[in-house]
Amino acid sequence: MGTSKQNVTSIALASLTAATLVGYTLYVSSRKKDSSKSSQSQPKRESNDESSTCIEPDTTRNHQGQALPVPGQINVDASKSPSESSLRRIQASNTITIAYASTTGTCKGFATSLHFCLDKLLIHSKEPIKVQLCTVDEFDWWDELLNNENEEDGDGDVDAKASTGKVAPPVVIFILPTWTNGSLPEQYGSLLTSLDEVCHDWRVAPRPLRNVEEGKKKRAHWNDSKTLQVASFGMGSTAYDSTTFCKPAKDVFKYIMKLGARSLISSQGKSVVGTGDDDAGDCKADFKEWMERVVKRIEEMHAHNIQIQEEPSVSENKNKSKSKGCCKSEADTSGCGCQEEKVQEDEGGGGGCCSTIKEEEELFNDDDDDDDNDEVEDWSDDESDYGEEKEPDVMDLEDIGNAMQSSNTSGKSKVLKEMVTPKQSKALRKEGYRIIGTHSAVKLCRWTKHQLRGRGGCYKHTFYGITSYQCMEATPSLACANKCVFCWRHHKNPVGREWRWKTDDPNMIVDLAVKEHIDMIKETKGIPGVLKERWEEAHTVRHCALSLVGEPIMYPMIDEFLADLHRRDISTFLVTNGQHPQAIEDLRPITQLYVSVDASTPETLEEIDRPLFRDAWDRLRRSLKSLKVKGQRTVARLTIVKGWNSDEISGYAKLIALGHCSLVEVKGVTFCGKSDASNLNMSNTPWHHEVVAMVQKLQKELKKLRDECPEGQEKIPEYGIACEHKHSVSVLLARVDQFSVDDPETGKRRWRTWIDYDKFTMLAAKYAEDPTFTFGVEDYLDDTPKWALFGAEEEGFDPTDTRHRKKKKHPKYTKYDSDGIPTHDDDRNPLGEEDRKRLRGMMDKKISELGDGMSVIDLKGGEKVIDDASLMFRGLTVIK
Repeated sequence: MGTSKQNVTSIALASLTAATLVGYTLYVSSRKKDSSKSSQSQPKRESNDESSTCIEPDTTRNHQGQALPVPGQINVDASKSPSESSLRRIQASNTITIAYASTTGTCKGFATSLHFCLDKLLIHSKEPIKVQLCTVDEFDWWDELLNNENEEDGDGDVDAKASTGKVAPPVVIFILPTWTNGSLPEQYGSLLTSLDEVCHDWRVAPRPLRNVEEGKKKRAHWNDSKTLQVASFGMGSTAYDSTTFCKPAKDVFKYIMKLGARSLISSQGKSVVGTGDDDAGDCKADFKEWMERVVKRIEEMHAHNIQIQEEPSVSENKNKSKSKGCCKSEADTSGCGCQEEKVQEDEGGGGGCCSTIKEEEELFNDDDDDDDNDEVEDWSDDESDYGEEKEPDVMDLEDIGNAMQSSNTSGKSKVLKEMVTPKQSKALRKEGYRIIGTHSAVKLCRWTKHQLRGRGGCYKHTFYGITSYQCMEATPSLACANKCVFCWRHHKNPVGREWRWKTDDPNMIVDLAVKEHIDMIKETKGIPGVLKERWEEAHTVRHCALSLVGEPIMYPMIDEFLADLHRRDISTFLVTNGQHPQAIEDLRPITQLYVSVDASTPETLEEIDRPLFRDAWDRLRRSLKSLKVKGQRTVARLTIVKGWNSDEISGYAKLIALGHCSLVEVKGVTFCGKSDASNLNMSNTPWHHEVVAMVQKLQKELKKLRDECPEGQEKIPEYGIACEHKHSVSVLLARVDQFSVDDPETGKRRWRTWIDYDKFTMLAAKYAEDPTFTFGVEDYLDDTPKWALFGAEEEGFDPTDTRHRKKKKHPKYTKYDSDGIPTHDDDRNPLGEEDRKRLRGMMDKKISELGDGMSVIDLKGGEKVIDDASLMFRGLTVIK
């Protein structure tokens, strides 16, 4: 019996070689009827994926006659709607429920891989066993946990009363991600809410899931065929607060156990919750180890039902016994997910799926009894309240492995790892990044290529006079302390709250960054339209935008890095997210220092920036306050995401007032396409006129704060709208006292937001020689050209360049009234009264359909879709 049991385990785990974990993310809990006999005894299994479509893989046969899916060949069965899903109750015997939540697809992929493995293990069981896959929001958890109806009297699709042998207990397996502050994603939050309510409702009897009669049996944990058994796996990141790491998975497990369920898997008498660390980069290996434990335990539970189709040979068993993961041998990895992981391990990226588990936390003693004790050792019934119970002991299985190898590692010191894993490096290189050393990067900005071709520069060219084709976009730190929803890098870079990696020499980084940038400039020579004179000048870097990706100020040697740039006559524009106030305070004078202000309240900051620091709001405020004492140009940068952070203008004004910022940049978010890491869409991108309107409101709020300032206190500066760059949906507010002078000829205000870069280079050199030397904003100003000013006909586009439109598309209408009704056609000619009346009627109809002119629809997954009647004519184009 022992040999057969071992063979079944090998057969089940070997089925994983048919596909990688990711390869089966499209596979969803249903299979075809492979014979008339199996179709009669075993009903068709179904579940719904995130798109509510039932997908069935086409099947082929292995050497045992079992049906296997053929990768890449799928049939969509729309004959059944999601509402007709044949999900069984989770407490029904011979039922295994895999419930997951997923936003980026990782947990969904893990869940479908586990479902595939269990389905193949139990496909030829003697008794009908239901393995069902679903999202956690498909169940009413109050009903499922408290109303254990007997399906033998109903129309259950897997009839337990047809069973003639021993039944197995029901099993529920959770695979859950971790979201803001250790919670579940919003659309799945009802799971934790329901469990918390059930656990604390005085009307609910103690441990309603526990079968009393079964619990009296000896070895009740193993012999209980009725009490629900639970397992849980969580995905999280140790870069965030350790107290929130995989918290949803742990909390769900604790709640279910408190209600009387038994732990499916345990180690050394303690229940096990699997955890995967996204920050460590080996979550697939973590999940694989945990999944093998789950599969083995379920095989033991159903050993009486599993039919052995074929006895493997002794040599096969010998080969399989040598493998540590799903692979029979290292040479036999075709179709297995560990091949990719092993490559990463060889390259220094961490262990693969054949390595030992990295982190599994064991929570509180379960109810396993000793063989010599008839009394059941169980969860205590005298706990007065779940929230007040004693915190269980936690033991990390990695510590066990470390203890076993302590003799080999006792003399070794801890070696700092490289920041970028091979997987991350590959993803970044694919998007055009040039990786420098172990934690830095450079990339050619699209505006650099635009201006090389005479098609216009970036907003910094309009606002501050940089030469876009001589600007290098770089970062000395690819890591960041935020995971902003609008991040145009789609979170392919590492995250962290503090520096914990190898540190490269700053002079080496600057030297290689300049060389890589110039190399990319050379590659643009063959691009049609590149101007030779500009291309030659572009070989000399004059500006560095430290805003590529990550948080540059995290780099421990940022001061030396900036000094090297200044020695090379390169101006510095550094953007920080305001989460490292001490580093901002210690920073040397630079050309222009930015702090991103992405939200006006603590709540929206959590929602928009998704910071790793729990005190992110306090850190942002402290960072802004530190700008007040900086002698050089400081900028509060607002990125507007419509429907997310476009309200509460007064809150933004109060934050800006903290730092008396020199400048305020307000920019509409750039939609960079859909990704698993972001739930933004095109409707969240504001139009230029909307950003202008917001800036005008912000200017009024700042004036209001200035006027209301009590006597005796320092007033906040006066701000005026200086520049705009319509092409990038950006508007600039500037301090009147620092950036404007009265023109003696016109008597009007004249803006001086541009920078005298040669003068700054001279001032920076003096500071390098004598750190006590100080200089201020006014010491390196230059006049702003008329075409760059707010309200100019050019709208911030340099008239020396030529505007290029894709596919010769031009706006169908060029001017609009305050309601959004077009007033001028594509040739800037006024529309006739009849045309305007017709367009007005169309808009009135749209407004009546929406109710109040605009609707905001919150979709599942946190996505917000905005439908605004005033914008209905804005995106129309004509081809010329």
